[in-house]
Amino acid sequence: MWELGNYARIADLITDLGRDLVNAAGVRPGQRVLDVATGTGNAAVPAARASARVTALDLCPELLDAGRRAAGDLPIEWVEGDATKLPYADGEFDVVLSAVGAMFAADQSATAAELVRVCRPGGLVALANWTPDGGVGRFFDLLGRYQAERPVGPPPTRWGDPEQVRALFDGRPVETEHRTLEYGFTGTPAELAALYRSSFPPVIATRAALDGDGARAAFDRDLVDLLAAENEGPPGGPGRWRFAWLLVRVRV
Repeated sequence: MWELGNYARIADLITDLGRDLVNAAGVRPGQRVLDVATGTGNAAVPAARASARVTALDLCPELLDAGRRAAGDLPIEWVEGDATKLPYADGEFDVVLSAVGAMFAADQSATAAELVRVCRPGGLVALANWTPDGGVGRFFDLLGRYQAERPVGPPPTRWGDPEQVRALFDGRPVETEHRTLEYGFTGTPAELAALYRSSFPPVIATRAALDGDGARAAFDRDLVDLLAAENEGPPGGPGRWRFAWLLVRVRV
């Protein structure tokens, strides 16, 4: 699914999320850092700018190519791989990161175990996850109402619930902190909805599976209405969206 559209355009709107995650993880020069489900490198790039030795891993080669282009000359190793079966030895990294990436892996328990496994004893797993009760959670609820077949298993926003994410890491010391991201978009709700329809893979996949123009038109109206309700900007613009996320730090 993530090869649909142009996710890089959406990733550009949340670049502050990766920077904030890297800062919260205290990434230092020389550390070995793995960014899991990196997408276009929203956490890998600021980690490399902090002079860490960075590996960026994702399932989607198109996103990795976009990340390489955006990173320019930064010394990042870009690797195609699966968050549920990381191709690394136990304890290979000092810091393991994921900015709203690993939360979308199909097997949540396997992913959590792999994030911990490849982090050295005394290291840190640090995650930025969308919350179930924030604007992004409501967005995915809307997608779910229009999906004929609901995904099997818990939703990705399980990773944004403090109690549930503690359960995923099975007794390890977990620190959580609620934070807010200022979205990098100032257009109208209709313009943001149009961007999602053209570029955001889950929206493209949901619309493509709908039966007929009437169903797609209804989905489009509901998407604009949701984004209008979430808009905190003044009447007439500019638009302003702030989305809740959960910072998760797991001491290994």
